[in-house]
Amino acid sequence: MFRKLRSFLADVSGNFALTVAVAAPAVVGMAGLAVDYTTLFKHRQSLQEVADSAALAATRELMIAGTGESQIQSVAESYAEAHLPDLSADGSLKVTTKVNKKTNKVTVDLAYTWHPMFAHFFDQSAAPIMSQAVAKLAGSGLTCVIGMMEPQILAKASIHLDHKAKIVADGCSVHSNSHDTFGLRVDSAASISAESVCSAGGYLKSFDAEISPAPLSDCPKIQDPLAKRKAPQVKDCRAEELVIDKNTTLKPGTYCGGITIKGNARVTLDDGIFVIKDGPLIVTDQANLTGKKASFFLTGEDSIFEFHAGTTISLSAMETGKLAGLLFYEDRNVPHSFNFNPFLPQLTPDDVRIHKISSNNARNLIGTLYLKNSVLLINAEAPVADASAYTALIVGRLWLQEGPTLHLNADYTETEVPVPDGLIGRAPVLVK
Repeated sequence: MFRKLRSFLADVSGNFALTVAVAAPAVVGMAGLAVDYTTLFKHRQSLQEVADSAALAATRELMIAGTGESQIQSVAESYAEAHLPDLSADGSLKVTTKVNKKTNKVTVDLAYTWHPMFAHFFDQSAAPIMSQAVAKLAGSGLTCVIGMMEPQILAKASIHLDHKAKIVADGCSVHSNSHDTFGLRVDSAASISAESVCSAGGYLKSFDAEISPAPLSDCPKIQDPLAKRKAPQVKDCRAEELVIDKNTTLKPGTYCGGITIKGNARVTLDDGIFVIKDGPLIVTDQANLTGKKASFFLTGEDSIFEFHAGTTISLSAMETGKLAGLLFYEDRNVPHSFNFNPFLPQLTPDDVRIHKISSNNARNLIGTLYLKNSVLLINAEAPVADASAYTALIVGRLWLQEGPTLHLNADYTETEVPVPDGLIGRAPVLVK
């Protein structure tokens, strides 16, 4: 018996198994902690990003709708659920909002309840995962682009930038009202830089495109800010199908059949309202069109404008009167359609109204272009509107083709041309 006991005590053949058995809980624990903290880091990052955007979206709703806390809560919940579907599916994501109407602040708290293996034993903040963001309405801001078009079968984006196109919106906001998934579209090497970028639906951005700051999606639609603005009176025709090929000063009035300015003509507009009825305003060749206190009212079929590549355009809207602040006002009753294929523009139907800025010297466009029934197509090779104190666009669809730069300033205090009511408002910013 003693010999067997000594033999057993001297035997080392099971040491490895014994060591593994003793060390196994620690190894499993370390692996579990690694998995826990990887998951924790990932969820914290996602939660914070969504909390930030949800706070901005909720604050924008406060600005636009002016409604109570239940509306703000609903907006924040909808945003979080849309952007964290995997976390919210089983009810483990809780969204809480707090509104301070005195300071116009909205606080959004996100709490995600999960069940880590070991992390909660070492870190009490591991479960639930908490994220908070605070946003407020700050200062005054200009909404310089509103794409009003509802999504069509093929043309879904109310703001569309093709290859290498740019929108530089210094100090103002860009907003797409299209509720489609691709309501805002930025193609390869194109970019948008603005105070804020918002889409009532979603957005499509190619891998090498840039949008700064990151766009908010599921934003509330902006109602037509000029819906109550009355159209001017259309009087008898001053001229019909007018063609100008020499230096001329034009007086306000109704120009039936449109106006064509060609050759090297230099046309100066007297102060007042120019009604373009049942025909286009075309500036072509190397012609020049200048107006310092002139506004256009477009009415009837074919009442579109085209500024061709070699032209020079310098226009400022009226400072007073019915069209004060409006550089172009399109009749809300013009026949129109948005049913076209943006990939085959050469096949666009005639009933789609398209205004074109191809001019390589259209740096001064001060005022608001109100073209809610039309496509505004910009394909100039030189910057457009960059020398303007401010330019605002309320259009059906803004389409930048093949590399133009649309530069929208917001220095509206530097001009006597007023900004129409509804375009100025406080902008939501993160404060925490």
